Amino acid sequence: MSERTLARRAAAATLLAALVPAAAAGQQLRTVTSSRQLQDERQVAVQLEYGAGHLRVSPSASDLLYRMEVRYDDQQFRPVSEYDRGSGRLKLGVESREHHGGHVRNGDQQHASIELSPRVPIDLAVQFGAGEADVELGGLALREVHLETGASRTTVSFTQPNRVAARTVKIEAGAAEIRLNGLGNTRAERFEFSGGMGEATLDFGGTWTRNATASLEMGVGSLRLRLPRGLGVKLTKDSFLTSFDASGMVKRGNAWYSRDYEQARYRLDLDINAALGSITVEWF
Repeated sequence: MSERTLARRAAAATLLAALVPAAAAGQQLRTVTSSRQLQDERQVAVQLEYGAGHLRVSPSASDLLYRMEVRYDDQQFRPVSEYDRGSGRLKLGVESREHHGGHVRNGDQQHASIELSPRVPIDLAVQFGAGEADVELGGLALREVHLETGASRTTVSFTQPNRVAARTVKIEAGAAEIRLNGLGNTRAERFEFSGGMGEATLDFGGTWTRNATASLEMGVGSLRLRLPRGLGVKLTKDSFLTSFDASGMVKRGNAWYSRDYEQARYRLDLDINAALGSITVEWF
């Protein structure tokens, strides 16, 4: 047998050894779909947990309470779809198997798509770990929203008015790039945002129907506030090494005001606590 033939076989064996684990890893990925018909639910508390991958949440266009499709690594995670009709508690997503380590394989191939009914009032809690999330909540009937993200790139949008007036919209972001669109459409009376490190854009556009307050905390990073013209805005801040661009606002005492604050039909009072980074105000 020639040296060239031996070299080719050795190369082929090396390639096969490299492909077998990859194929095995691919075989660990499974896809599961689950759903439940909407019945006479008056309200539902939804807990959505997703550790790593691509997450998509949207309103349902069907007569379903929910529909979920997940693609996941079967050796590391298991899908969850649990509903207790008596208490009105619905748990969706994937949870970690106890025996696996901290490293997440195939994270870029895992995804979850979850649709929720707009026809029933919902208290929504979302816990999202690492990856990318596209969360569209416009047109739902949300009473409470609590969203937690880790090391992620997350977009949360309210492109349509909330069907009920929300009490609180609370967002907690870790080392993340996060954008919140159309917060005015939530019709919430209270906003709470906490960011650890990264970039955050809070867009308060939408159809305003009430006055609201907001408490915003930012550790290290940039905070951009997009405010619709015509909304009366009052801003107070406690910051350390943070630059502040209060374009279109005037300072009176220890607060900044939009020029039409007193005449505005609806008002938003912002209280900001920031450590290191920048705060920018944009009007549209």
